Amino acid sequence: MKNKITILALNICMLITSLESVEAANILLLDNPNIHYDGAFYTQVTPTLVTFNRHKPEVYNNTESGIYGSWINQWVITQTGVRIRFKTSSPTITFTFQKRTGGGTVGANPTNGFSVFANNTLLANYSTLSFTINNPNAGNSSSYEVSLPNLWAIDLIGMALDDTYDLEDTGTLTKPTYIAIGDSKAHGTGQYVSSAKTYPFQLASLMQWNLYNIAVAGSTLGWAIALNVKGVPSVDFITVELGYNDFYYLSENLAAKQNQYERLIDSLRFYQPLAKIFCITPITTTTSSGAAPYSLDQYRNMVQTVVSSRMQTDPNIFVIPGPSYSNATMLASGDPVHLSESGALTLANNLAVPINDPSSIVLITTSNENTQESTKKKIDIYYLSNSKLNLNVEQTGYYVVEIYDTNGKSFCKSYQTYLNSGGNEINFACNGLKIGTTCIVRIQKEKFIESKLMYVSE
Repeated sequence: MKNKITILALNICMLITSLESVEAANILLLDNPNIHYDGAFYTQVTPTLVTFNRHKPEVYNNTESGIYGSWINQWVITQTGVRIRFKTSSPTITFTFQKRTGGGTVGANPTNGFSVFANNTLLANYSTLSFTINNPNAGNSSSYEVSLPNLWAIDLIGMALDDTYDLEDTGTLTKPTYIAIGDSKAHGTGQYVSSAKTYPFQLASLMQWNLYNIAVAGSTLGWAIALNVKGVPSVDFITVELGYNDFYYLSENLAAKQNQYERLIDSLRFYQPLAKIFCITPITTTTSSGAAPYSLDQYRNMVQTVVSSRMQTDPNIFVIPGPSYSNATMLASGDPVHLSESGALTLANNLAVPINDPSSIVLITTSNENTQESTKKKIDIYYLSNSKLNLNVEQTGYYVVEIYDTNGKSFCKSYQTYLNSGGNEINFACNGLKIGTTCIVRIQKEKFIESKLMYVSE
């Protein structure tokens, strides 16, 4: 009996000690102004819960976003590229996360999913949803950045310092803003499951950029992904690497892909007029066939043609041929598509070269007569008012003319408009098309498509 009483007394003492330890900690409110949530424009922050959102709801609910559908939402709401930044002299910092409802997971745990940097140096990796960081600079302040998992969807529910310690002002982040648009290769499939190992993260580190990675595993080409940067403060750099999933899974023709690609980069340019946009054609893959009625090389040629035409008047848009900066040795073992961890680092280093010096880019076009014909410029749109459109066409025949607003809503559509070779004037009446409005004009004749961002003139 005496032994039982002794054991009970010890347990009570341990419980009291544990409670005292919790009470002694400085439990932080998560909306503390000295906690910075970088890498997601649409994060929701409350004192007790932080929900990290990389996309606007109107984007992932848009059928033309490339990330629409319940099956892909588990990857849409993950946190690739997102970081938590703060500064403190506390000897320890404890974080607690929870799995986000409806979020995707890879494996039983976020294996090394959390990467902690202290004073710009990797300090530790953590594989659990609760962990404690030890200050490497005992007795002094350290600046931290906690990189979140790429393929695990999580929420932040707790952060604590040692008693009597608090957060300090980190100062203003002055790095250029970089947005990565892409599919699983940019999201980080193959780099399980740390954002810090993805090529956009490592490219941003190399270039000293502030990363916002809005890539989604499984995404296809869609212009409405650009709505994520609408209204965002000035963006400095954008990379776009899309197309493999369209080639492998979808049966749409190349003309449809061209129209989507044109609308995407024209929308990006309209929403971010000063950004440098680097369009990367699909990188090396060992897969040679897909559901599409075109080859991956034909898709690459299309991207090069579309971007090259805009480079004639836009000094801040560039095309980078993906196969020139990647090879099969960079792929994960047994994976025909995704990069290994070392491959992602190599790609980041390789891409830094043309980004730093676009004049070094040498375009490679695979010879294919049909591809050249389908992407050859046939239409020139040069004037739009609220009642007429002026354009030149190479071929006489019937054309479809459609005018959209910059959110993708159609102002009007004209079916089977007959145009003569040379200059043409089309008269129309579009509801809501006002002088000064910016819109997208799309002209199509069979497989020939031209789309252009236009201001409505008087």
